[in-house]
Amino acid sequence: FKPAPLHVAYRVIEIIVLYTAGFWLLLNKQILLGLLSLSIAQGRCGWLMHEGGHYSLTGNIFMDRTLQVILYGVGCGMSGSWWRIQHNKHHAMPQKLGHDVDLNTLPLVAFTEKIAKKCGMAQKTWIRMQAVMFPMITTLLVALGWQYYLHIRHILRVKNWGELSAIIMRHVIWTVVVTRHFGLGQSILLFLAYDWLASNYIFINFAVSHTHLDVVPKEDVQVDWVRYAAIYTMNCKPGPFKFISWWMSYLNFQIEHHLYPSMPQFRHPIISPRVKALFEKHGLKYDQRTYMEAMGATFRNLHKVGNDVFLG
Repeated sequence: FKPAPLHVAYRVIEIIVLYTAGFWLLLNKQILLGLLSLSIAQGRCGWLMHEGGHYSLTGNIFMDRTLQVILYGVGCGMSGSWWRIQHNKHHAMPQKLGHDVDLNTLPLVAFTEKIAKKCGMAQKTWIRMQAVMFPMITTLLVALGWQYYLHIRHILRVKNWGELSAIIMRHVIWTVVVTRHFGLGQSILLFLAYDWLASNYIFINFAVSHTHLDVVPKEDVQVDWVRYAAIYTMNCKPGPFKFISWWMSYLNFQIEHHLYPSMPQFRHPIISPRVKALFEKHGLKYDQRTYMEAMGATFRNLHKVGNDVFLG
């Protein structure tokens, strides 16, 4: 649980380099490479601010919150305080109906048919197509809704001017670097493309860890902390050269993260064998799959739930 300042510095520098490279590539007409670099930078801001929100970075809550505000505000255009409120509810009871806010995804997507029993025909038709629509448009709509409605509304309601300043700075940087060079119309199109790529990177990778697993009934009082982590989360294997661990910023070790949310995430692989042994000792499955297996399960679930809602 000890903080690792050098690791934190590396993660911050990585983001700065990716953003700097992305803007440089854009200005030098390497549009696709520039958008890819910028979108990965925004996604990795999302991963790192997640650690800041869990207070697992510096060992100092004020510093972690400050880093989260800057990373999430400037890097993603979103509110750290809003995220902490919602995400803490998710960690308390993952996949529990009526408690885990990550299941409250209508009207855009449904990860379980149990939340979509009162949909009209137009809603059912949309949900039926969700496996295709999720990466094509849904992730971007969620990102824009968070950036320009839910998070701004929260910031204004709680008067968190630091977060508002960080979001304003994000748009000032984009205006000075991109809009001044490309003009307003092309700048908007570039921003939407960048936001779309970034939202797919972060939201799809978050989805693989939970959304295709069983849900806990609202009235349940039996599932304990360990079983929430064992049964209602899963891990993705690190893959060749541990690329998946880098790609998901160690949140591919989702079981360990849910057991020890304030542990620096790069240490999750270290404790993984001990957690696996603990589960085996008590007859619990240690659910670890390849990245592609988890991705396949996620989209098969979207397709199945879409059909079940439409036909049900």
